[in-house]
Amino acid sequence: MKIDLRQQVVAFAGILQAGELVRQIASGGQCSQQSARASLESVFVNDPETTMAVFGGLPGVRLGLTMANELATSASTDARQAMGYAAGLIRLSMFLRKDRSRIDQLGHALDLVETAWHDAGDVLDPSVVAQLADVYRQQISTLPLRIQVNGNPLYLKQSDKVSLIRAILLGGVRAGFLWLQLGGRPWRLLLQRRRMFRIAAELSG
Repeated sequence: MKIDLRQQVVAFAGILQAGELVRQIASGGQCSQQSARASLESVFVNDPETTMAVFGGLPGVRLGLTMANELATSASTDARQAMGYAAGLIRLSMFLRKDRSRIDQLGHALDLVETAWHDAGDVLDPSVVAQLADVYRQQISTLPLRIQVNGNPLYLKQSDKVSLIRAILLGGVRAGFLWLQLGGRPWRLLLQRRRMFRIAAELSG
């Protein structure tokens, strides 16, 4: 894949989208099904021809691009919270990138879940979500950093909501890993912030 800022923005939108989906579930108990499906399906994409293909095309990261625009304009509380989760996902991805053994274990675990996904026919099937959540718990939650999810205790105590949050966080780590592969670095979020947001606005338009 050609490395350029445009593709980095698409991957970053995937991270930010995962952060926003987690915020939606934790605060309201539900989230955009289309966006969640794109984020979860992305974890099974290994050799995409383009960055956009990881998410099934630009519509797959539409929510993330929208949140990027919101950060650039109003910087609402919701957008800032989503960005906070995205920052945590980037740090997790950086830890994961240094652990070849864990990456191999993660790939093997996802191969098994992919079979269950095809059998179920929908990545949002509760059994598939539960398996993805278990992969996150075993392979990502044991990294030196853990993401603290805040929201309504009513939803954070429900096992199906917790599983969906974990599964989506796994999708966010996948997007973060992709962003790093494309040359994305935390300092770019500071020095190239305006250019990134301008590209995000063009892509979402």
